[in-house]
Amino acid sequence: MFFDLARKPVPYIRLSITGVFMGLANLVPGVSGGTMVLALGLYDEFIEAMSSISRFRLTLRPLVVLALLFGVSAVSVLVFASAIQFTMEMFRPGMLALFIGMTLGGAPTLWKEMRPHAGSTVGAAVAGFIVMAAVALLLKPGTLPITWPILFIAGIIGSSAMILPGISGSYLLLIMGLYLPIIGGVSNFKDALSARDISLAISVGMGIILPVGLGVVTGIVAFSNLLNFLLTRHHKLTVGFLFGLLVGSVLGLYPFQTQSFDKLPRRGVTMPDGSTELRVMAHGWTATEGDAILAKLKAVETAKVSVKILGSSDQIPAAANIEAARAAEAVIIAFDQNVPRDVRRMADTKDANGKRVELVIVPDARFSPGRAGLVVLLVLVGFACTILLGRFGGEEKPKKAAMGAPIS
Repeated sequence: MFFDLARKPVPYIRLSITGVFMGLANLVPGVSGGTMVLALGLYDEFIEAMSSISRFRLTLRPLVVLALLFGVSAVSVLVFASAIQFTMEMFRPGMLALFIGMTLGGAPTLWKEMRPHAGSTVGAAVAGFIVMAAVALLLKPGTLPITWPILFIAGIIGSSAMILPGISGSYLLLIMGLYLPIIGGVSNFKDALSARDISLAISVGMGIILPVGLGVVTGIVAFSNLLNFLLTRHHKLTVGFLFGLLVGSVLGLYPFQTQSFDKLPRRGVTMPDGSTELRVMAHGWTATEGDAILAKLKAVETAKVSVKILGSSDQIPAAANIEAARAAEAVIIAFDQNVPRDVRRMADTKDANGKRVELVIVPDARFSPGRAGLVVLLVLVGFACTILLGRFGGEEKPKKAAMGAPIS
């Protein structure tokens, strides 16, 4: 399976396109950047290059391959983080549908790699599907403290999205309650650089970007060598397992997921009896929807966590609401609201006690026939995009002798 890297020209265009889609995929919960690499026919090259670099076999070709992939991917993350965050908040069903199609678009490539379809290979595929089904259906969301060790581990988990097709690091981070803080940190870091706010950029960079980045590097080294070993020694079984992971991963991407507040932070106000009072200010719901929403909020109560609704409004949160929430130590929940950037930054700014205002954006994922039709269309568009991109250009032809020999 692993070809002689020195005998093939570097596919510069496909590497760059793959880097863009790899970055976009790593921003969306439930989508694997590794799937994009696989769909575009560069998975062997990617894993071999990663394994070579991690073992300090520093030849020029792997360096060029990884520099293009990760360089373009990093730029893609910085450029599109805010846009992806906005789209996930304002039209989550459409984004999930698009990436369902793009994820399934990588399945035919793996299916061909599995041939001939022996019983052991099919069994490995079933095992991979069961693993992803368990992740999607059984794991319950939780919230972890935002500390350096936790963010480092989050980076290791997130790196799986770059390596393994079907394993979405961003989805696992969402389950752990760490996705929004991390993507929010990336967005804030980019905004701070744009505003030339060096102090905020350093604060976000040292507090979020650095530990996550170190974890990503550690995870990539570990995963790439393990996968390289498995693909070399147990190729068919490994490909079958990856196929199961890929197909099973779409179970967690159902576009019309009901509104859930299970991921609300539990860092509320500590009461005299030792319990926690989670104070909530709700925005964006009409009066007719209010009762149902408040009932769902109250449903997250446990023996040690009680929910107190301080107020509700159908208006977009403003600066005054952030100040009120800070004074009351409350969480702001905004339903289907395009919250202005300055309000978001204000909520993310720490007070004298080092606390931020939790601002939770809940997308409108309610089912309707019109949305269902659009979702089906976007699934087909995503599937077609991956198939077409996977066939894009085929193998790049070597340049003529007059232009110089290909890099090797």
